[in-house]
Amino acid sequence: MRKIILIMAVIDIILIAMITGMIMQANAEYVTAQEGLRIRAEPGTSAEVLEVLPFRSEVSGEIEEGWMRLEGREGYVCARYVSVEDPLEDAQLLGTWRVTAYAETGYCCANGNYPATGHTIACNSLPFGTEVYIEGVGFRTVEDRGPGWLGSEWCDLYLGDYWECVLWGSQNRRVWKVG
Repeated sequence: MRKIILIMAVIDIILIAMITGMIMQANAEYVTAQEGLRIRAEPGTSAEVLEVLPFRSEVSGEIEEGWMRLEGREGYVCARYVSVEDPLEDAQLLGTWRVTAYAETGYCCANGNYPATGHTIACNSLPFGTEVYIEGVGFRTVEDRGPGWLGSEWCDLYLGDYWECVLWGSQNRRVWKVG
């Protein structure tokens, strides 16, 4: 009888440890800063920047006075730019798309607006006004159209500057439809 009670107690401890581990994993925090979050050598905006974490990276650590001391790595991040909610939780992953870039033409977009750097994309498969998130780029809005032969899994970033577009070239990036 004692052996059975001891075995049940050990099983209870193992189950509690497993559940606690699952809860800790479920409480991952995500970087919400669209341009990335700076890891600093010590708390404070004047401290040396060690690296930049991309948007949506997972982080964890203790928060004190508005700064999170990162667990498992050196440095601190501003706690204001982390959240327990995945910033793309409600977004729909459209897949890996071909992403190109275009420059100033002097003309307005197909929707009638003039293109804006950091805002406008051309896309043939989504309605005007659709907001998307492009991995490594950020949030953009469909305001223009492009050549039909580029297909449905394609978008064109408005960068404004011709040489920036040349440097961008054609890249494959994951794209989410937001909202």
